[in-house]
Amino acid sequence: IGVTKSIGNSIYHALQLKVERRVGRGLSLLAAYTWSKSLSSADISTVGGGTYLGAVQNYFDQRSDRSPSVFDTRQRMSFALIYDVPLFAKASQAAVRTLLGGWQLATIVTEQAGFSAGLTTVGDTTGTGVSSRASVVAGQETNLPRGTRSRDRWFNIAAFTQTPLGRFGTATRQPIYLPGLSQVDFSATKNFRFLESHSLQFRAEFFNFFNHVNLGAPGLDIRQPDRFGRITSSSQTEGATNDAR
Repeated sequence: IGVTKSIGNSIYHALQLKVERRVGRGLSLLAAYTWSKSLSSADISTVGGGTYLGAVQNYFDQRSDRSPSVFDTRQRMSFALIYDVPLFAKASQAAVRTLLGGWQLATIVTEQAGFSAGLTTVGDTTGTGVSSRASVVAGQETNLPRGTRSRDRWFNIAAFTQTPLGRFGTATRQPIYLPGLSQVDFSATKNFRFLESHSLQFRAEFFNFFNHVNLGAPGLDIRQPDRFGRITSSSQTEGATNDAR
C-alpha cells in the first residue's frame, strides 16, 4: 500500500522594489530589485539549469531538513534601458542625418546572487534505504567569505566530512551557494526609411557584451576529493552544459 502525505513546509520573505520611467526625452527605464529568503523542509526544483532535489533524510527529525530552498537566491537586480540618441537627428546635411541620426541604444543588465545547492549524498549509512547527506565538522563555516572564494575552492571543503555508518549526515539539505550571474546585453538599432511607406532596419545585438564568465557549479561530491569544491565549467549543472539560467 502506497501512502502519499504532505509533510513539507516553507516560508518566503522578500523586499521588492521597482523603478519605472516612461518615455521622456527619448529615455525609458524599467528596473527591479528583490532581496529575499526562502526556507523549506523539502522541495524540488529545476530552477538554475539543473535538478536539485532536497530529499528528506530522516522522517522522524524533519527539523534537520529545514534549510534554504533549492531555488533560494538572496538578491537579484535587473534593469532595461532604451535611449533614442538625439545627436545628428536634425543635421542640415541629409547624408549625416541619414547615417548618423536616429539611432536607438538599449541595454539589459542582470545581477543575481547564486542559488543554494546541496551536496551529493554519500549513500545509505543507516540501513534504512535512504541516502544520507555528508556531515559538518563542528566549528566550521560551510560558505567562504566572498573575497576568499576562487575556482579551486568555492566553499569551505574542510567543513564537510564523510558520515560514519549508523548515523545520518549532519549537513543541511542546501549548505552552500552556487556562483551568481552577471550579464550585460546591448543593442544598437537604426531605421532607414525610403519610399515613404518602407523602411529597412539595421540591428546589432551583443549578448554578454563584456564577455563576463559566469562560473558553473563546483564539485559537490565529497567522495571525489580532486573535484570537491572546485569549479571546472561555466555550467550550473555539474558536468553538463546548460544555459537555462
